Amino acid sequence: MQKQTKTPVFQNSDGTWGHLTKTVNPLICTIEYGSSTGFSSKEEAEKSYQKSMDSYQDLLSMLKKTRNVPFTFSEYLDYWIKEIQAPASNGSSTLARDQWVADLIIQPHLHKDMLLSCITPNYINQILESCQEYCSNGGYYAYKLLHKVLKSAHENAYIPSVDFQEIKRYPEPTRKAVFYSTDQFRKFLAEASKSSCYLEIQLALFCGLTSAEILGLKYTDFNKTTQLLTIERIYTANHTEKGYQIKKLSGSRQNRILKIPSFIFHELSKRKKENKLILANQPSDFKQFICLGSTARIKSIETFNSALKRVSIAPSLPVVRMGDLRYMFAQFLVNQDFSMEAISAILGHTKLSTTLNFCSMFLNEEPKIGTVIGDSLDPFLRTRIPGYKGAY
Repeated sequence: MQKQTKTPVFQNSDGTWGHLTKTVNPLICTIEYGSSTGFSSKEEAEKSYQKSMDSYQDLLSMLKKTRNVPFTFSEYLDYWIKEIQAPASNGSSTLARDQWVADLIIQPHLHKDMLLSCITPNYINQILESCQEYCSNGGYYAYKLLHKVLKSAHENAYIPSVDFQEIKRYPEPTRKAVFYSTDQFRKFLAEASKSSCYLEIQLALFCGLTSAEILGLKYTDFNKTTQLLTIERIYTANHTEKGYQIKKLSGSRQNRILKIPSFIFHELSKRKKENKLILANQPSDFKQFICLGSTARIKSIETFNSALKRVSIAPSLPVVRMGDLRYMFAQFLVNQDFSMEAISAILGHTKLSTTLNFCSMFLNEEPKIGTVIGDSLDPFLRTRIPGYKGAY
C-alpha cells in the first residue's frame, strides 16, 4: 500500500514556484500546515523548503523535549501501524485495511498536527469531519481506526484516558455487497459457464467492467494478439424516442486500456458465432456490438441480473448482481496489494475518493476468492498496462 503524500515543492499556474511548510506553535502545541510561494525557480523553492524543514525539526525537537512527549499525533499514527499493529497482525487483511485508512483517508486530510499529549476530542472530531467530507464512509472507518490508536496511546501512558462519548461516531455503511467464499465461488463459476451471459459475467468479474461499459463493447475493442481491451463508450437505456444512448467516455475514463485474460477471447469467439446466427434472420443497428439478445438488440442490465439470479439460485448461493462481481474484482486487487491509484485507473474512476468509497464495501471482508481469481488472472497481474505509469 503506497502512502498518499503531497509534493513538497510545486509550480503555480503563474509560473512561480512554492513549497509546503510546517510551523510549530509552542503555545498550543500544534504544527500548522501551510505554504510559501513566489519563488522564481524550482531550485530556489527547494532551498527554501529545506531551510524551513530544518527550522521546523529543531523547534519540534525542542518542544517535544520541553513537554516530554515523543510523538505528534501524526507520528504516533504511523508508529502504531508499523511498530504495534504490524508485528501483531501476522500479515492479516486487518493490517492492510488499517494502513489504507491511515495513509489514504486520515493522514492526507489533517489540517494540522498536534503533540500527542495535547490532543482533545474537538481535535479528533475535526479530523473525522475532514475524512467524512473526503469520502462518504471516511468518518466511519477513521473512527474505527482512531479508537484503537488512541486506546493504545493511553495504555502506553502517552495520553490520559479519552472520553469517546465526546467524539462523534459516524454510521456504518448500510449498503452491503455480496462476497463468496472460495467454495461458493467455484460453484458459481461452474454454474455461470452454462449461462447465456457468461461472457458478460467474465468481463465484470475478471476485468472489473461496469454493466454500461460491457453493453457498449464492440468486437473492434478487443485485440487478441496483444490481449488488450479498449473501453471507449457506454450504453444506457433511457426514455428517449430511441430508447437508449451510446455515449463516448471522456476525461480520465476515455480509452481505458486493460490487459485481459486469454480465456475471455475464447468466450468472445463463441459469442460472435451466436450473434451471427441471430443477425442472419433479422436486421440490426447493433451488428458490431457483442451483447446482443435474441431480438438483435443490445441486452439490458435487467437481463444480466436475471441471469445472475438463476446462476446463484441453482447451487443455493446468495444472489449476486453485476455490481457485486465488480466489487469482488476490486477486492482481489486490494488483497494483491495493488496501489489505490492503480485500482482507480483499472476501474475507470475519475477521482481517488470514488475508489475509496467503492472499496469500503469490502473493508470488513476477509480475503475469500483470491486463490480462485489468482489462478485465472496470474498472467494478467504480471503484465503492465501499456501507457499506464502508476504503481502495481
